[in-house]
Amino acid sequence: MYIINLFNEHPKNVNLTYYEHFKLSSSISFKLFISSIKAFVHSIFPFVFVTSTTNVIDDIENQLKKRI
Repeated sequence: MYIINLFNEHPKNVNLTYYEHFKLSSSISFKLFISSIKAFVHSIFPFVFVTSTTNVIDDIENQLKKRI
């Protein structure tokens, strides 16, 4: 029972099921991963992906606000 509580405590605290939390967190993780690659490419080629970091931050913020 302790192990199950470890997996469910945080999602429950943010009013999500484990599966809903998994989907949301995975989605954000993927967006941040892609954004990180784009930011690295942008550091070398400043004319590429000029607004991509700002766009992904705004997208994630909107995604989280929809949850409230």
